[in-house]
Amino acid sequence: MFNRILGTAILVICVSASGAAQASKDARFKILGTVIAEQAAARVPMPFGADGFEITDQGEIDQQKVQQAIKKNGQSVEPGRIVTITAIDFADNKIEIELDGGGKNKKAWYDRIEVGMGGSGRTTPVTRDETVKAKGSKIVLRFSKKVPENITPALLHELLSPALDFEKHNFLKTGIDSLPPEYQEAVKVKEARIGMDKSTVIMAMGRADKRARDKSEAGTPQETWIYYGRGKKATFIWFQDDVVVKIEAF
Repeated sequence: MFNRILGTAILVICVSASGAAQASKDARFKILGTVIAEQAAARVPMPFGADGFEITDQGEIDQQKVQQAIKKNGQSVEPGRIVTITAIDFADNKIEIELDGGGKNKKAWYDRIEVGMGGSGRTTPVTRDETVKAKGSKIVLRFSKKVPENITPALLHELLSPALDFEKHNFLKTGIDSLPPEYQEAVKVKEARIGMDKSTVIMAMGRADKRARDKSEAGTPQETWIYYGRGKKATFIWFQDDVVVKIEAF
């Protein structure tokens, strides 16, 4: 897991290096290594769409624009929902924070794979024309001048606080209380249940040790999360459309 997060951080740094980011390289690296994969509770409703919504460095959110975006694209995140920061991009006067994969539909990861054709030296894309439906949103943290050179994870948390609650004791309580009673009990005893979404499973069991994408016997795309060392050899949790459909322990 650490290697995946670190790899993501390095990738984002490399991608962002071409921009005129004001934040120093050390500051960006520290934020990417600390904040990516962090969880927080949403304080405000958030829209689908590639643009997300803005927060100024003075803590202001244009609620009218947010409501217009929700009316146009739909609401992806409701207040109280636990979200995960999945990407951070730095620019000269703004920082873009992607939540739960962002609010724009994307091609499946395997649509970008290419395979060689014998000894010809040619490659052919492996395309299944499958789209990963958006389930998150994006926050654009805009600064009046420049992104501070020595911005820290703590300052970023503070600047994002109008929209996100990073206080674990607060957001866990908010998140658990918003669940149906049977899921509240499951989270407390650290167990997954059929019908849970991924955020709720993470609340209950933490992040999976391993993840895999495949298809069910009926040919439906699914994702498998594997947890090791929890009293049994392994616990397998199968998701379809972000919802648990099967749980087995071996």
